[in-house]
Formats: sequence, C-alpha cells, structure tokens
Amino acid sequence: MQLSKLKITWLQFILMINGVQVGIGIASLPRTLAEKAGSSSWIAILFGGILSTIFSMIIVKIREKEPNKSISTYFQSFVGKIFGKILTFIFSLYFLIFGYVVLERTVLYIKTYILQQTDFLILLILFLIPTLQLLVGGVSVIAKYAEVLFPVVIFIFFMLLFTLKTANINFILPIIKDGWIPIFKTIPVTIMSFLGLESIYFLYPYLDKKEKAMSGVIIANLLTTGIYLFETIICFIVYSPDEILTIFDPPLAILNVLEFQYLERIDIIIIILCISIASTTWIPYMWMGFTGLTESINIKRFIYFILCIFLIFILFSIYKTPTFKLNELYIKVLSNTGAIVVVLMPILLWVGKKLKKIFQTR
Repeated sequence: MQLSKLKITWLQFILMINGVQVGIGIASLPRTLAEKAGSSSWIAILFGGILSTIFSMIIVKIREKEPNKSISTYFQSFVGKIFGKILTFIFSLYFLIFGYVVLERTVLYIKTYILQQTDFLILLILFLIPTLQLLVGGVSVIAKYAEVLFPVVIFIFFMLLFTLKTANINFILPIIKDGWIPIFKTIPVTIMSFLGLESIYFLYPYLDKKEKAMSGVIIANLLTTGIYLFETIICFIVYSPDEILTIFDPPLAILNVLEFQYLERIDIIIIILCISIASTTWIPYMWMGFTGLTESINIKRFIYFILCIFLIFILFSIYKTPTFKLNELYIKVLSNTGAIVVVLMPILLWVGKKLKKIFQTR
C-alpha cells in the first residue's frame, strides 16, 4: 500500500512518540535516578527533556528533505542503494529486537505480579496474538490504539495521587543536596528514558499535516518530561532516599498497595493497565522493525514474515529462560545503542549525502 493512503493525525503522531518513550522506562526510572544522584536527581529529567527535544527537532529538519519517502528509500537517497538497504536493515533490526525485549519485560511483570503459576511461554504466545493483529493492521490502526490508550495513562497518574497520604516532602529537601555535579552525571540516564524519538524517522512520512511535525515533537517531549517528573517526584516523597533504592519498580510498588473500601484487589486492575501502557512501546517498535526489514530485503508476504519472526522469539524464550536480570541487561545494551543511533544518525546521513555528491560529480 502506498504511503499516501496511510495517514496518522497530528495528535496520533504526538501520542505514538510519547507512548514509545514512556512505555517501559517509566517503571524503573525513579530507582535508577535515585541510585545516581539521590532525591535531587529529578532535576536531571528537565535537562534530558531539553536534549531530547533538540534531537527530535534535528530529526524532523533532516526528514523534511525527503518528506514522503519510506525509510528504505529515504536512507538510499542519502547513502546510495546498497548502503541504504544495509542501514535500513540494521536500524530496523534494532527496533525489532528492542520491541521483543520490552514485550519480554511485560510478560515477566504479568508472571511476577498476577499469574505466578503460568508458564512464561504460554503468556508470551497470548501476547503475540493481539500484537500480530495490530501489526497487520498497520500504522493507522496502531496510531488509533495509542490514542485509545492515552486516557489509561491519565488514569494511572490520577491513581498515584492517592498515595500522597503517606508522602513526606522532606525526603526531597533540600532540592540540591550534593551540588550540581551528581545531577549532571545523571543526565545520560534520563536521555535513555527518552529513547523512542528515533521513531520519527519512520512516522514522519505518514503524518497528514507535516508542517505541524515540529510542534508535534516538542509537545510529545514536553508530555514525556511531565509524566517522568510527576511519577519521579511522587516516588521520591513517598519513599525515603534509602528505601527507594531497595525497590525494583517504585511506581508499581506504590500502586500495588492501594486499597479502597468498596473495591478489592484494585492493584491487579492497575497493574494490568500499567502493562497495557507498555504495549504502546513494543507494538510500534515491532511495526517499525518489520516494516523496515520487509523494505530492505524485499519481503512480499508481510504476515508470514511476522509469524516466522514470532516463532524465533518463542524458540529463543525456550532456549534462554527470561529473567529480570537478563532483561535489564538487554535493555541497557539496547538503550546505549539507541543513544548512539540518535546522536550519530544525523551525522552519518550528512556525511553520506556529501560523499554521494562527490562520487556523482566524478
């Protein structure tokens, strides 16, 4: 299908970028920040948001040069046909693997908090079925899915307010306890949590009003920054500086103890909703991965290709039993890779364009 027939609205563009950014980092960010710079580390989120916004604007400016080209033809216009396909393949493989790792993390949450006796493989297959349906539906369906799930994000953060009855504002005072150096050292960690902005390379040609892309990425990053600040500050004033270091996923731990007089096991409902938020990360990531790979190696049967890769995911989960420790390692490696991609990709495309012009003139 032609790109001209597949369109997403400006709001969907914003929510897809925000969903990809927030989906998985939101659970562990408060603990990670506290480990680096204590309760003053929330300030680093502001710097991370600013840097993420700047890089997002750079990507939009670069993408404007070839606004309607798919990811493969776009890269080919900069670095030539062969290198363009290789670059697309590597870039797409990164998205696909990252998508699986986020899905694996989500299944681990389900198994740990809700279905302890259920085998990981069964849960993985159950998650892959609706994922397949959304992937086959394409970017328009995935964009609508992100739009529908956004009120769930608002609801989850509204529920966090009920935890403030045990809050202690003194836990984050004074605001800058150990000076600015620890805060600056924490900025790279916050930048990792804003990964997902590289999805702009894929999403831009589908945006129906491309002149609003710049405002879209700014709002998406502001939204992500606000969400991270809100949950991090709440975690920092509910848990003491020492206590938060012992909790693997502080936001989930807070929500897990919520109780209401006329509603039992509200924690199960909230955890399920939190996990649904993670799907706004792995589904777009997988879609971008599958889309790029089908373009780079000219695959015609999209659905059969997805099924083959899903089979590889299943076999991998059988061969290597997933654990939180392993998954944390995968996410760390992929996050570092993603940060390198965000920084180096504009430079690589610029150099490729210059070299292509030089060879063409010869």
